[in-house]
Amino acid sequence: MRQLTYLKIFMLSFLLIGFSACDSFLDVNENPNEPEFVDENLQLPALLGYFSYRVIANEPVRVSSQWIQQTAWNGVQPSADTYDYIESDPNNFWGVYSYVTVMNNVKTLIAQAEENGMNAYAGMGKVVLAWNMSLITDFFNEAPYSEAFDPSNTTPGYDSQEEIYEAIFDLLSEALDDFADPGPITPGSDDLLYGGDLDKWTRMTNTLIARYNMRLSEAPGNTRVNRANAALQALGVGFGSNADDANFAYAVTAGQENPWYQFVIDSKWDTRNQLSRTYVNMLKELEDPRLPVQARQAGAVSVDGEVSGFTPEPFSSDMYALDDSTYFGHLNAHNGVGQTNVSSIGSFYSAPDAPVTWISYAEAKFLEAEATLFTGGAALAQPVLHDAVRASMEKLGVDDIAIDAYLFNLVDLAALVSEEAAHEQIMTQKYIASFLSVEAYHDWRRTGYPDISPVDPPAGQVQPELSEIPRRFPYPTNEFQYNADNVANTGVLRGYDSMTFRVWWDTRD
Repeated sequence: MRQLTYLKIFMLSFLLIGFSACDSFLDVNENPNEPEFVDENLQLPALLGYFSYRVIANEPVRVSSQWIQQTAWNGVQPSADTYDYIESDPNNFWGVYSYVTVMNNVKTLIAQAEENGMNAYAGMGKVVLAWNMSLITDFFNEAPYSEAFDPSNTTPGYDSQEEIYEAIFDLLSEALDDFADPGPITPGSDDLLYGGDLDKWTRMTNTLIARYNMRLSEAPGNTRVNRANAALQALGVGFGSNADDANFAYAVTAGQENPWYQFVIDSKWDTRNQLSRTYVNMLKELEDPRLPVQARQAGAVSVDGEVSGFTPEPFSSDMYALDDSTYFGHLNAHNGVGQTNVSSIGSFYSAPDAPVTWISYAEAKFLEAEATLFTGGAALAQPVLHDAVRASMEKLGVDDIAIDAYLFNLVDLAALVSEEAAHEQIMTQKYIASFLSVEAYHDWRRTGYPDISPVDPPAGQVQPELSEIPRRFPYPTNEFQYNADNVANTGVLRGYDSMTFRVWWDTRD
């Protein structure tokens, strides 16, 4: 798969922000620096690159991974790790990254592609629009959608989350129709995700439909069984193996590196976002062979980035001991203890050329395991759970012997006393497989699994404003400044208490 340099992606994105609104200065002249028309094959890579870097692997997952204690802030508190997340923090995610750059420009791509009969491009645009809108509504609940993309309306009204999800399902259904009838010109190397493979786009879209059906399994007016049946139907034509995974490629060239490398390993940004003690200890207690893949050994990263000449110790079972410091997590909400004392994110996820997985076959199998539990019971869900764990471990390069041993010791769902006990086992395993994905946070809100306690900073340290794990992002400052009446109509309070309000589908106790 070929990839544009980030310089090119940035330049294209900059053009995309402005080109649809640019008119020539004189009717008889055209300014070559302000194009009114950009070909679909130039729009698409810019959008995919920007969406992957600025949305998929950016603010939503970096913050939520601390809230659910997969990662921790190994620095001076307070921070997002102590729920110190204020209204100015999500401004870029909401405004610059999502509405202005990705979704506004993808609407232009969709309209242009449909007008030109280039349905495959339109379908890809609809998937990205649906995906980005799901992230907005899942982190904020009510949000502008139906009025959001009219440039004459500077104060767009807010749609309910239920309405937004109806629109998301419609977009994904339309995308499937577009891929089935792609038009005379289809993407190739300009598709930075799948290289123009429409079968994989189709499988991914169906897997997304399954994801969103399970997201709404506890929503008002929905039932687990109905949503599970819809998810299973979509999964039947969704991902079929790890080869279908949506892996967005990066490169070692400066400016093209993996976003996690830039955010948490490369010292030009920061190195204090490391692994949580909660998470590392969970892997140790389970003797999970993904530990040395998801975590670097303590000492591999310092304030200056990767430590030159650091050589990891060969992995041994002794390293599963909770007091062994080879792999070691930081206590969430505690002040920093020095980067070299704590494990950083594993190179599988954070090497300069590591891909970012948008959605995976392993996730599809976990969705299937959960849906099968709801529709057919624990005994039928058991082999699907095994397939899900195996897919996750195989993707990370765990050898077959270690996989078989782990599965042999996995709890038998059918032997548990209740459906909820089996559900907890499935979701706990999915939490591990969803490392560094926002899905882990969404699943925790939806199901309550795994059981995570709010942070408890030591005496004498700044205490969190909230006593519970946040259930959403606060509405951004810019909305209060420029769309005050509509954001006020949501009834969500300002300040830290805003993060205790729940999105529509989050109904669990």
